[in-house]
Amino acid sequence: MGTALGLLTGCQKELEEASKPRYLYIASGACYSGTGNTTYSATTSSNVIFRIGLETAQYEGRIADFSSVLDAPGTTPVSIVNHDDEHLLALLEHTGQRRIERIKKELLGERQTFYNNTSATAPIGALQSAARFLFSVVDGLLISRTTAIEKLDTGKSRETGTGTNAWVQGPGGACSASVTNITSLATYPTSSNAAGYNIIYTHSQNASSANNRIGIMNGLTGWNGTTGCLAAQSGPALTAYPTSSVYMPDSGRIAVTYAGISGSMLNSIYTYDVDETANTISDAVNAYEVPSVIYGASAMVYDEVKGHLYVATGGAVTTNFTTGNIPYNIEKFSYDSTTKTFTRVGSTSYYSGNLETRCISSMFIGN
Repeated sequence: MGTALGLLTGCQKELEEASKPRYLYIASGACYSGTGNTTYSATTSSNVIFRIGLETAQYEGRIADFSSVLDAPGTTPVSIVNHDDEHLLALLEHTGQRRIERIKKELLGERQTFYNNTSATAPIGALQSAARFLFSVVDGLLISRTTAIEKLDTGKSRETGTGTNAWVQGPGGACSASVTNITSLATYPTSSNAAGYNIIYTHSQNASSANNRIGIMNGLTGWNGTTGCLAAQSGPALTAYPTSSVYMPDSGRIAVTYAGISGSMLNSIYTYDVDETANTISDAVNAYEVPSVIYGASAMVYDEVKGHLYVATGGAVTTNFTTGNIPYNIEKFSYDSTTKTFTRVGSTSYYSGNLETRCISSMFIGN
């Protein structure tokens, strides 16, 4: 009887979890849409976090508004991640008030400062320069700040790669030189180190260069001054600037959005095979390239449950989105593991741009 009751209770919990609505959380702040494309700044962005129903694409409301009197002008959400069932973390860029906030996942939810050390002297902080990207890992947080990747452990203490340097700073080997603009972070599982994961990053040279690339860093050591770079892959063209990335665990591939001005491969989504044991990148495939749909892509998230990719992209083929106040759209794609390509779901945007999508800097899927 007890066993049967336990099984029934377990099944009931699984059904309850499955029936919970899922949302797409969206941060609209200063973003990067490829060098040559002018987009919204910290002062002209929407500077809000909101959510929509993942299945319905219906607007649910604002989680936070950084244009209110509570924040210094120009406070902008550049990246968001799921923190727990009730909270998200938001990486906020502002020269004088750079910080990470813990925000309740409800309409205009309670906000608390989670981390705000910007000091370049002891105790050295992880937010010394312009904040770019936030990524949650099993043993803490990874933070991209302009030219480096910082790491905070679960106690919010800063970890270093070598000396007082950031976790990844001025890497050598195949990753040299990645010191201009680290635009996104992802991870993949591996048995090759005790951390259980390695770091994937995208780097833009902000100019025509083979340094517009993807790199893999050791998740256990970061860049220790001599080793840590495991692999690198240049973009499909010298002026294809990588703007966002996601790892798709069900296929063992990473998807990368590239953005540029015009020309073949410059506004596209590529996929690459990642060998989780050998820690290599290979088999580049142009998985989607229709500039009228994807141009100046800025953020992306992958739904591991349904196998859909969501991509934030400029709402027109233009090198200046601020002219005419063009908002960003969100496109939804399905993935074909045989051809390794994406197909747009529907004939119109999954979520059409509006006053709150200038421009979309980050997204995640959560409860």
